[in-house]
Formats: sequence, structure tokens, C-alpha cells
Amino acid sequence: MQLDGRVRPTLAATRDRLADFAEARGFPITKVEAVGDRVVVSVGTHRERDATIAYIADQIPREISCKLTGVPLRLTSEQGILVPDLVVPESSEPGVRLWAHETELLVEVVSQGNFREDHEGKRLRYAKSGAPQYLLVDPRDGICVLNTGPLKGEGRYKDVVTFKFGEPIAGVLCMDGADLDTSEFLRYT
Repeated sequence: MQLDGRVRPTLAATRDRLADFAEARGFPITKVEAVGDRVVVSVGTHRERDATIAYIADQIPREISCKLTGVPLRLTSEQGILVPDLVVPESSEPGVRLWAHETELLVEVVSQGNFREDHEGKRLRYAKSGAPQYLLVDPRDGICVLNTGPLKGEGRYKDVVTFKFGEPIAGVLCMDGADLDTSEFLRYT
């Protein structure tokens, strides 16, 4: 795109250049997302975050190809790409880019520095895009928030239930009637 005689990079091009820059310099980038007109880069990882994601994935009774991490997710509500910490798609067709509304569950484990985006921004975007369930895991406060029943026009979920770490989470679609065990979720230290 041209702007005042200069070439203005697209969000995708900016995202790709940031990833290349970080890789060339050895930065441990865990996520690069295009959100609205911003590019959000998450650097580094936490043992607590990674362990929680693995623990959730291990409990979900689906093939390994139906429990995805690091996968860009398209939104119907706006231009942009989000990369949830864990995605359980309705189907696992290889090479198909996923839409938020074509998932059973989206999981975000709150980062210590960008918690507002996970609690508010992503919940709004996922609801507007029709994602059936959004599970927010917050190791800062030791809670999980299960959002179900997206009200797309309002950008919110009909049902929002909070659980403390250690309490089982009932009602997660991809658990096929079983509860999600949170007893081994770790809090940030």
C-alpha cells in the first residue's frame, strides 16, 4: 500500500519481519499476533504456562492432530490473526486455516505482562467471531474462566463461569462429558 510516496507494510508483512528479526537475533518469541491495527509480540515463556497448556491438552480425549498449539486463527469479526495457546478444532483437515467459529475450544493462559488483552480484548474478539468456548486460565490469580454461548452482536458470552485452580471444570465441549481437572495447574511465582 502506498502512503505519501512510501510503501506501507501490511500487518502480515510486519508480523513476518518481526519474527525474522527475532529469530536472527535468538529472541525466544512464543507468539506473534496481528490484532486490529497492532502487531503483538510475546517473548519468552514461563514453565507454569507451558505446563498448564500441556496438562489441558493431555486431558482432552481427541487425537493429537485435534489439539493444536501455535496455530494462527482467523476471526470473522475483524481483520487480524490471533494465536491461542491451545486450539481444539471441530475437524483436523491439514493445511486448512482455522476460523474461530470452527473450533470446539480456545484456551489462553494469561501472560504476566499482557493480561488485559487476554481477559478483555480476546474474549470480545472470540465472542464476536462465534467461538463456542473460550477458556481463560489465569496463573496470576489461580482462576479459570469458561466462556460459552457467544453473543456475536454484543461481543460477549452468555455464560461466564469462574473456577479456582483445583476445582474441576464441567461443561467443556471437547471433554465429552468429563470434567477438566485443574488440580495440577501452576500459579506464577
